[in-house]
Amino acid sequence: MAYSDYRRILLIRLSSLGDIILTTPVLRLLRESWPSARIDVMVKAEFQDVLRAHPCVDRLLPVDTREPLRHTIRALRETHYDLVLDLHRTMRSFWLYRFSRARQRLAYRKHTLRRALLVHCKWNTLPQTVPVPERYALPLRRLGVMTPLPQTELHVDAESALAVEQYLAEAGFKLPTVPRCLIAVAPGSRWKTKQWPVERYAAAAQELAARHDATIVMLGDGHDRPLVQEFQQHVAVPVIDTVGQLPLMQTAALLQQCRLLLCNDSGLMHMAAALGVPVVAVFGPTVQALGFYPFQAMAQVVSHPLSCRPCTTKGLHRCPRGHYDCMRRIAPQQVVAAAETLWPEAHH
Repeated sequence: MAYSDYRRILLIRLSSLGDIILTTPVLRLLRESWPSARIDVMVKAEFQDVLRAHPCVDRLLPVDTREPLRHTIRALRETHYDLVLDLHRTMRSFWLYRFSRARQRLAYRKHTLRRALLVHCKWNTLPQTVPVPERYALPLRRLGVMTPLPQTELHVDAESALAVEQYLAEAGFKLPTVPRCLIAVAPGSRWKTKQWPVERYAAAAQELAARHDATIVMLGDGHDRPLVQEFQQHVAVPVIDTVGQLPLMQTAALLQQCRLLLCNDSGLMHMAAALGVPVVAVFGPTVQALGFYPFQAMAQVVSHPLSCRPCTTKGLHRCPRGHYDCMRRIAPQQVVAAAETLWPEAHH
């Protein structure tokens, strides 16, 4: 089958929020290269809303990882795909990819060994500093698709946008004319070592709010409740607390109304980049060479150089050396200064 004859394409990226968002430039390349093909995406069920309104996706295949793998494979085989792209490279995605019966199967290179050398030996053998979306696109380059990658995308559905408009109206903010600008703060992370101290987030956010007559909006899931409670003990300016209260796409709709996001290396960082919202991200145990910096975004990354960085590819629950210096040595003034460089570029 000629490459131009692809009629059914499947992209596999099961999780998580940020990683799925980082596949969206590839989705755009697929649509532009094969405009008449049906493009399906297989994701974990809890993340399917991230791509539900994406114009390049024809069908979502939500996966419940609690079900036996053979059930997912059986459902996958109901469609005879011409091309399957595995952009996850886990054991589960490998078997889905391997038994898909697609006419052509491609997978991206995860560079697991090279990442391990960088983390454990501080020996960087990775090919330059290639962003993850560029790595995701390499299988398509082998097919002759040489179009430059676009930015990441996130499309908010009308229902979520309306729900957030009502939510803000109840809080005293009427769209589209918001009387005060909104600064989003997301202090949480799945990994303890990737969390900048909450009191420093409070100091930076309060300084920016005071300078720009802004209101702080707290973002995150239910696991971040203790962080929000601690944050509020350190600020004396208005705060809208949405943590654990909004579905994922309503969080996106709310973030879209914000002038700026302060966050850690997290999925919300990639969400802001995909929405075109300026973002200041605090990086500690991870580094740019791993490829997960904000992609083609209005962004500033604040970090502190240390010989022990990186100590992980994704995050850890405790600092291997016990000092957390990669985070503790970053001052609130550094984050405020980074935010001020982005302020003139904000949307509102």
